[in-house]
Amino acid sequence: MRKIKVNNGMSLMSLLLALSIFSGLFLIFDRWTTEQRKSAVRIFQEFQAIQIAENQAQRQFLGLSCENSVEQNGIQFSIQCSHHQVNIRYPQGEFLLKTE
Repeated sequence: MRKIKVNNGMSLMSLLLALSIFSGLFLIFDRWTTEQRKSAVRIFQEFQAIQIAENQAQRQFLGLSCENSVEQNGIQFSIQCSHHQVNIRYPQGEFLLKTE
C-alpha cells in the first residue's frame, strides 16, 4: 500500500513566491493607473485649452478684445491672440488655433 503524504499548509518558499508574484502584479497595476491618470489630466487640460481658444476666436469675430489669461479649475491658461491665430499655453502644453 502507498503512503499518501499530507501537506499541512504552505511552505515558506511557496509563500514568498506567492507574495512576490502578487507584489509584482500590484506594482504593474499601480504604474498603469498612474499613467492613465497622467493621460487623463493631459487630455482634460488640452480640451480646456481648445474651448478657451474657440471662445477667444469668437470674441475676435465679434470685435471684442482678447483676454490675456484665464483660470479654470485652478489651472492658469495664458492667451496670445494675433490677427489669424489664438495661442493658448497651459501647464501640460500649448495649443494653437488658426482663425483664417
